[in-house]
This record gives sequence, structure tokens and C-alpha cells, in this order.
Amino acid sequence: MTGKPTGDKDAAILLVDDEPYILAALKRTLRSTHWEIHTAQSGEKGIETLERIGVQVVISDYRMAGMDGVTFLRRV
Repeated sequence: MTGKPTGDKDAAILLVDDEPYILAALKRTLRSTHWEIHTAQSGEKGIETLERIGVQVVISDYRMAGMDGVTFLRRV
């Protein structure tokens, strides 16, 4: 599931966490980088995002409701 970023950035990253404030903090931390940043609030939403866009890096929470981080990363 790789591919070219959809915008003018060098590469794309997907952040997956079921807690919105964690996603917001990570996004704020990374916004000054050359990454195109995408977020998902569950493993299932992360898979849906990956089916639509290509990313080079995935960062996932371990403990999430539904699909945990290990299961999500195995599917990735």
C-alpha cells in the first residue's frame, strides 16, 4: 500500500489513534515537516484510508477499541 502522496509534499504519513486529542497533538507536532499528514480514528478507518491513498509511513496506537494496533499493522 504505497504510492505517491496526493499533494505537494515529499511523502505521506498515516496516524491512527482512537483518541482525537492524541491525533491532533501528533498532527501539530508534524505539521512543519515535509510530510502529507493523514489521520484515522480506528484501525478500520485506517485500512479504508490506505485503500484510497498511498502512504510511506504508518504510526498506530497499540490499544484501540475494535481492531488493536498489532492487528491493524499486520493487515497493513
